[in-house]
Amino acid sequence: MTADNKRSRLSGTFKAKATHAVVFLFLAASVSLTASANDLDPKTRISVPFSLVSHRPSQECRLTRTDHSPRPFLYATHDVVRKANTGNASPAKTGKHEARAWIEWATFSTASTVNYWASGAFPEDRDFRLNLGDQIDRVFFLEGWRFDSNQFSLNWSHILAGAIHYQFGRSNGLSWVYSWMMAVAGSTWWEVIGEPKEVIAINDQIMTGLGGFAIGEPWYQIGHYLSHRSGLLLRALSFLNPAVEFNDWLDRGDAAAKEYVQPGWHDFSFFAGVRRIASAGRESLTDGYFGLHARLLGLPEYGTAGEIRRGVKDPYFSEITFDYATRGGHAEETRLFTKAVTWGRFVQKIGAGGTGSGLILGIGSAFEFFKKRPLADYDATPVPVKTDLGRLRLEEPRNFTDKLAILHAAGPVLDWMIFRRDLRLWTVLEAYGDFALVNSCALNDYSRVHDIAGLKTTVFYYGYYYGFGGTISASARLDWKNFRLHGRAEFGAWGSADVLDRFQKEVTNNAHLTDTRTRGLIGAGWTWPRTPFEFFAELEGVRRWGRLAEVRADRLETKAYAGVAFSF
Repeated sequence: MTADNKRSRLSGTFKAKATHAVVFLFLAASVSLTASANDLDPKTRISVPFSLVSHRPSQECRLTRTDHSPRPFLYATHDVVRKANTGNASPAKTGKHEARAWIEWATFSTASTVNYWASGAFPEDRDFRLNLGDQIDRVFFLEGWRFDSNQFSLNWSHILAGAIHYQFGRSNGLSWVYSWMMAVAGSTWWEVIGEPKEVIAINDQIMTGLGGFAIGEPWYQIGHYLSHRSGLLLRALSFLNPAVEFNDWLDRGDAAAKEYVQPGWHDFSFFAGVRRIASAGRESLTDGYFGLHARLLGLPEYGTAGEIRRGVKDPYFSEITFDYATRGGHAEETRLFTKAVTWGRFVQKIGAGGTGSGLILGIGSAFEFFKKRPLADYDATPVPVKTDLGRLRLEEPRNFTDKLAILHAAGPVLDWMIFRRDLRLWTVLEAYGDFALVNSCALNDYSRVHDIAGLKTTVFYYGYYYGFGGTISASARLDWKNFRLHGRAEFGAWGSADVLDRFQKEVTNNAHLTDTRTRGLIGAGWTWPRTPFEFFAELEGVRRWGRLAEVRADRLETKAYAGVAFSF
């Protein structure tokens, strides 16, 4: 499809189906993420605000702990003070800078648009002319609504733009729902106005818009927490979220903006060590291994003595995990995982001796990026579509390495905690609906016996496809004195989207692709007494299975880790 060729309109049936699919996707996400949980009896509800920017601590649940040292892993040392008359509490609020949020949003969007047009980027993606007829066809008759043909590294990173748009709302005191809508608005602006000559990428709308919460909320919560800590290292790390730092600086004269409800639990650490990886038919290899964990549970009553039953409307759990394996100066594997959980119900009962249990049920959203080091030059430096096909070396079988970008859009998350005096057991069950960019596990084997011409555009050029599916997982962590045991089991399955390819008419072999990933991990750690150092060891197994037409592929990798972590 080019700007000079006349395009035929989509049939009425096809347009209707495409419209219904897009509308259903956004309505489903909106319902699952924005429903209200405030249905408790006012006589028994303990109301605690959880926006760490917008509110002061509630008078119904005042934290009496004043030191800011890391919490013991077992239970908190402060008391929860409940007022008999809950109807008179009226927590003060800090200002919400809605206008300032939109000014920052508009500045970023305008700068991005100007840079795109000034650079003349992606000349191969000029599908529509700048006239009224083409733009009406593109936007309103859905001729421009397509899964685009861009490379993997470009398409997964759109979620970072969504996270940036999200920050403009959250760092200005706005709710997570409002901030999420700002991310959706930023994505829509870019696709409809910023790139008027290109297709409106369905995949980018999902990643940038819906994904803004999955990365943006943990980025905000952890950055906001660090900005309220003392010490050179922690204050320096807070600049990893410049939006929070910038708006905190603008609010430096606002005393209310300096107030902060300390989280109920956190686990931050840097780690480094070695990794041994083995798979069938390949020699075992040793890599350097390092990264960071940042987990924060925002419920201030977590682990306190007493009984609590109430609804939670704001995000209460955030996680960012990054790990990196390197060998010979090359990045062998890179993984980024983020997670946010909101809107649910919190039940906890702990006796004066520290024995009890807790249960939290909420709605979560998460994102995972995983990429192995490319071996083929066309995988390392992707070839733009409709350009130099010689660089693809199509006379050879494909040699793509594994890569995944999974948006766990929404799903239930159940946390169950058991407390004993010297022990804590934390179990988490999760289930998500996914949109994913999936490297086809079977493509390399398929290409040995079949011509790959006519396959989906991104499969042909880059080895991955757009898929829908789901992921379920169960994890557990046991802390006892200075020892820690943990484990995780996870299964994900995805199938390809077989319609609305950017060059759908050229997809003459529209074979369906399916892939799964099964992952299991067990590990242990021991903390050197009275120090922030933990020595750890882990064993992980990952099984990837895939099918393309009649060709199936299956591979299993085992990875052993050992190292030391520094907690802060």
